[in-house]
Amino acid sequence: MDVAASEFYDEKKKMYNLKFKHENGESQFITGEELGKMYVSYAEKYPIVSIEDPFDQDDFESYGKLLASIKSKNLKCQVVGDDLTVSQASRVKMAIDKKACNALLLKVNQVGTVMGAIEAAKLAYSDKWHVMVSHRSGETEDVFIAHLTTGLGTE
Repeated sequence: MDVAASEFYDEKKKMYNLKFKHENGESQFITGEELGKMYVSYAEKYPIVSIEDPFDQDDFESYGKLLASIKSKNLKCQVVGDDLTVSQASRVKMAIDKKACNALLLKVNQVGTVMGAIEAAKLAYSDKWHVMVSHRSGETEDVFIAHLTTGLGTE
C-alpha cells in the first residue's frame, strides 16, 4: 500500500482527514495512533506486505508506534519511508533512531547525487532495513536505475 498520508494530514489539527462524509456532512478526523490501528487491523486481515508513507512526512512518532505494533503482533509487513526519509541519510538516521521504519524507498532524484543515495542505502542496511530503488514515474528509460539496484543489492 502506498498511502501517501501527507496528502490528507491536517497540519493545523495535527490529525488525518479521512474525508469520509458523515450523516452530518463533516469529515472524519483521526489521530495518527487511530490510523495506525486501522493499518494493523488491515494487515491482520489481509496479506499486506508493505505500507509506504502511512503517516505525514514528519510524524515520526506515529511511524514508530505502527512499526512497534507490527513487530509485537509478528506481522510480516514492512513500513516504508519514502516521504519520511526523502532518501536523505540524515532523515534515515532520524528514522533509525526513532525506530520509525524497517524499509527505505531510495530515489536518486530525491537525494540529488549517487553518493548520497549510496550513503542512505548503507545506513538503512546498517539497521537491517529492506531497501528498494525507485524513480519518478516517466523519469527515464536509461538503465542506470537497474545498475544501481544491482550494485547496491537492493530488492
